[in-house]
Amino acid sequence: MTTPEFDEAAFRAAIDELDSTIGQAQEELYRFERENQPTREELAALQQAALRGELGDDMRSIARRVDDGQDTWQSVFNGTSPAAGLLRGHIDRMVAANREAIGEAIEEDPDFDPRPDL
Repeated sequence: MTTPEFDEAAFRAAIDELDSTIGQAQEELYRFERENQPTREELAALQQAALRGELGDDMRSIARRVDDGQDTWQSVFNGTSPAAGLLRGHIDRMVAANREAIGEAIEEDPDFDPRPDL
C-alpha cells in the first residue's frame, strides 16, 4: 500500500484560507458587538426599571448587585457574571410575550437563515 504524497503548498494554502476565514469571522463578531452595545441611557433605564421591580424579582436582584458595585450589566449580558443565569426567567417571559412579533420579524428578515449549518 502506498501513501499519498503530502502536498505542502496545498496544505499551507488551506491553512492560510482558514486563518483568513477565522479573521473575517472575528472581525464580524467585533463589529456586531460594537453595533449592539446598549447606550448609557438604555442601561440607566434598565437599571431603574429593574430596581422598581417592573422586570421581575430576578432582574431586581441583578440591579441590586449592579447598584452595590458587585456586578455590571455588561458582565451579566456576556455571561461572565455569576448572576447571568438570573436573566433566563426575564428572557423566557419576554419571548413568550413577544412570540408573534419575533416570528414576524424573522419572516421579514431576508438575511435570516434558519439552517445556517447546511
